[in-house]
Amino acid sequence: MKKRVVALFTAAAMLVSMFAIGTVVSAEEEEKDIPYVAVSLPPAENAWQANFAEMIDKKMAEAQEEGVLTYSLKSSQDAADQMNVIQTFKDDPDLDFLVVLPVDGAQLTATVEEVYDSGIQVIVLDRDISSDKKTAFVAGDNYGCGVAAAEFIQDYFKDQDEVKYVNLRSYAGTEIDLSRFNGFNDIISKDPKFVNLGEADGEFNSTAGFEAMSNLLAANDQIDFVYTHDDETTTGALTAIEQAGRDDIQLITGMGGTVTALREIAEGTGPHKMTAAYFPADMAEIAIKAILTYAETGEIEKELLFESYPITKDNVEEFQDKAYE
Repeated sequence: MKKRVVALFTAAAMLVSMFAIGTVVSAEEEEKDIPYVAVSLPPAENAWQANFAEMIDKKMAEAQEEGVLTYSLKSSQDAADQMNVIQTFKDDPDLDFLVVLPVDGAQLTATVEEVYDSGIQVIVLDRDISSDKKTAFVAGDNYGCGVAAAEFIQDYFKDQDEVKYVNLRSYAGTEIDLSRFNGFNDIISKDPKFVNLGEADGEFNSTAGFEAMSNLLAANDQIDFVYTHDDETTTGALTAIEQAGRDDIQLITGMGGTVTALREIAEGTGPHKMTAAYFPADMAEIAIKAILTYAETGEIEKELLFESYPITKDNVEEFQDKAYE
């Protein structure tokens, strides 16, 4: 670790009287080791990633100002670029921690393993690698996001005999997508009144959400609700619904906590009535706490998941300060 040492030597001799004793007072204060942290991020391809980059930089800068760590931060253009960035970080002999949100966890696995094997502590964020060679994995409860949405939907349609829905996924087959899909499906599939009409990929952005929803609308003349994995996808889907002039969709859910989503939920006039919390600020805060805890104690839990919870009109005002855009 980088070490800052402050040595304070003071000497004083006071002759009070002929019997006075010359006194020399010396003190040496040594500050604690200060961890040096490298942060590697993917390109900011959507609002969540852009806000997370802002939040982690802000919170790292605050921690550095407080004198509890020093850091460097670098965003990459793609997976290959991120591998090169991490290798450069690894070659710094002063590096204590690598904090990485992978462009692609599977592709980055060998690179992260090499860093970990060199003795550097590795905190992986949001998208896990295909290996246990990491100090900790920090993420939101993606499975819980799906459960929260499913439970809200069940209650919303408790008096309806048959409910038809479509699912807008998030890069289908990836770990985050499967967790959110399974959390939802494990609840909804137990109730036969819910009928899945089809699915498409919303890809965590409004453009893909618009295209996916447009295709599903064209293929189905009656849809009761739309389950989406992301608030930006929801924004695109709502635009498609409006442009198609459809009034059959009673409910659309989301995940994340964008400014737009929370405003729509607060207004309560449209079908967007619920989202599952997955705030960038929460992940940034837990990541820094993990670093400081390990630096102090040499121990942290291997998996650190922050809770997901439903945001509805009843509680939306509590989370406006965390909303992102």
